[in-house]
Amino acid sequence: MERPRVGFIGLGTMGEPMARNVLRGGFPLTVYDRRSEPVQRLVQVGASAGASPQDVAERSDIVITMLPDSPDVEAVVLGPEGVLAGLRPGAVYIDMSTIDPRVTRRLAEQVQSRGAEMLDAPVGRGSAEAAAGRLLIMVGGDPAVVERCRPVLLTMGDTIYYCGPLGSGITVKVVNNLLSASILVATAEAVVLGVRAGVAVETLLKVLSGTAAANWHLANTFRRKVFAGDFQPGFKIDLAYKDLGLALGLAGDLRVPTPVGALCRELYNLARAQDKGALDRGAYIQLLEELTGVRARYAAGAPANTLTALEET
Repeated sequence: MERPRVGFIGLGTMGEPMARNVLRGGFPLTVYDRRSEPVQRLVQVGASAGASPQDVAERSDIVITMLPDSPDVEAVVLGPEGVLAGLRPGAVYIDMSTIDPRVTRRLAEQVQSRGAEMLDAPVGRGSAEAAAGRLLIMVGGDPAVVERCRPVLLTMGDTIYYCGPLGSGITVKVVNNLLSASILVATAEAVVLGVRAGVAVETLLKVLSGTAAANWHLANTFRRKVFAGDFQPGFKIDLAYKDLGLALGLAGDLRVPTPVGALCRELYNLARAQDKGALDRGAYIQLLEELTGVRARYAAGAPANTLTALEET
């Protein structure tokens, strides 16, 4: 059976490795990005370059977007030479961005008016998992369309959750990021408190990892990046701030109070005001370090030994 032709628009930190994995999975791939560099890197390994989002859609059975925010997705889909202009009847449009669920539903109406289908399929996990094809994908839409697209989705992720009708995937993602961003802030506060009191981060990591305080950020963001002094962006503070805004917007629409989330958003905004928005979300800890005069880092020469010891316990 002939494999569907896939189009991929948005080749940033997450999008480029995701598109590369679609290509590795054996699907004919056409790509587009405003920047020529990631397009050329993918062309060198077998993809075709699209001249515009419309051109990508005209050449594809399944079109995927992976873009930073709601206005970006709307511009790419509805703008001049956008996806909608080239989308053929029977095609599927999959948005894997993290955007406002209201925008997702508005786009779906436009897509369906063209005789095409839409799925919302935002992702969990970070850029390393994107490169390895081990993303967690939250999908909303018609179950039959999800099954039709599952082989493509499986090139990018090893865990696919069907969340419900269209808009359910992005809703779950927004809820997930509300909780994730809040956990990171609380973990940073606890760690800096412990270090300020004279406890080594190696000790804090071992103990907190074995109690109810254990969490993904402690095991990954802090263990692998923060404590090693690595703040290169995997997931930027700017994006965490944006996603918290989406969560608070949803909460406001539904009259659900989220005071912790609102405070966390302002704390991330404080980091942005200190020119840390382009750093990894773990760089939030730098604000607390600057206020307290301590640094939560591994002792010199300790990271490798610390990781090995933790993995053995």
